[in-house]
Amino acid sequence: MGEPEWGKMPKLVQKLGEESKDCKVNAIQIKKICRELDLEDKVDSLIAELKGSGVMSPKLGSLIEVMKEGSPVYELNPSLFVNRTRKRL
Repeated sequence: MGEPEWGKMPKLVQKLGEESKDCKVNAIQIKKICRELDLEDKVDSLIAELKGSGVMSPKLGSLIEVMKEGSPVYELNPSLFVNRTRKRL
């Protein structure tokens, strides 16, 4: 991605997964996570990089959901996250 803060990216993706519900996050949640990781000044570029790299994509066709959330909604790539409903052995 060419991100100078590349070492924080695994933690960012992990936190996105933890904050998501049904692999969906909104821009407000992303901004909060970026603030926690001292990346708040890069929110817009990080969203673009995460979309471009396939980590997430905009949730299309859900204007009602966007209005309810008060910000754009993104779907996380489910192949990047362990199924949280599966019990660990």
